[in-house]
Amino acid sequence: MTLQDLGNLGEILGALAVVISLFYVGSQIRQNTAAVRYSTAQAVHDNYAAWYTHLAADGELARISIQGLKDYASLPDVEKARFVSNFMAFLSYSQNAFYQWREGSLTSQLWAGWEALMINLVSSPGGKQFWAERAYAFGEEFQSHVVNVIMKRTPAPEARPLGVFKLE
Repeated sequence: MTLQDLGNLGEILGALAVVISLFYVGSQIRQNTAAVRYSTAQAVHDNYAAWYTHLAADGELARISIQGLKDYASLPDVEKARFVSNFMAFLSYSQNAFYQWREGSLTSQLWAGWEALMINLVSSPGGKQFWAERAYAFGEEFQSHVVNVIMKRTPAPEARPLGVFKLE
């Protein structure tokens, strides 16, 4: 075997090593993408679970939230401030989930469930009043989605914001 033959064999082996490395990197990227999606979904679930847990643990906040979803304008100042803080947290989590879904980090099936929750809350009389007053605090794409998709969808017939009152 000549030096030229060894050089050619080295080039072939090098090319083969590059191809194998590319397959390995592709596999790692797929695994990483799956891990990122899982982590994103878990973080969004954790945000919503924490929001609901906080609401469930504070009876006064639950009462204020129910009243605010029924008639936001009727809340006295202190109660309105608590409702605003609570509902802004919910919508901030929703905005985060929306952008994660739009970027492909959340599946459409997961987003559909969270979107259904948004429909129930934002479509309530107080939710509509709140959105009219506070929409400016959210990103334009999210605002557009809420107005052009969420608020135009008919809530499920069994929908009850926070499980309490029926939407009309």
